[in-house]
Amino acid sequence: MRRFLISAAVVTSAAMLIAAPAYPAKKASISVSPTSVPAGSMVHISGSIPVKGCPASDGATVTADAVLFPPDGFGPSAERDSNGDFALDYTVPTSTPAGSYDVGLRCGGGNVGVGASLTVTAVPLGGPATGAGGTAQRSVFWTAFGASCLLLAGIAVTLRQRLARRGRRPSIRA
Repeated sequence: MRRFLISAAVVTSAAMLIAAPAYPAKKASISVSPTSVPAGSMVHISGSIPVKGCPASDGATVTADAVLFPPDGFGPSAERDSNGDFALDYTVPTSTPAGSYDVGLRCGGGNVGVGASLTVTAVPLGGPATGAGGTAQRSVFWTAFGASCLLLAGIAVTLRQRLARRGRRPSIRA
């Protein structure tokens, strides 16, 4: 009986090894890098769609809200290689409002069922806060202060010159 159980276990194990694939089946995937950008920036979108579910000749189309992929929410399509892998670069429209967006995939006219998240941040208004160090936010005050200092310096120089001229004039004595 013991030999029978060992033989059955060996035969079952061998059958399972022969029937199972040598590697796990490839699943669909998508990734967005970087995951957070200001509107107007470029992102890299890559992933894979198994050729078993959608022929490699069909492109991968990225999808999301219409504000991310105007006008209808269908983004660019990318060619896939023989393994189903794809990659593309996309510039987020400057009109895209700040928020989190789910980016998905379509292939062969159907949704693939995978997604990645992209966070669009607000674009800072105005130029960068440079110069004046930590005072850049109060630049009106410091501009007025600097202009006042220059004005006072100009007045002081003018007065000094006038006083110096008075001292040089010959005095007329009668």
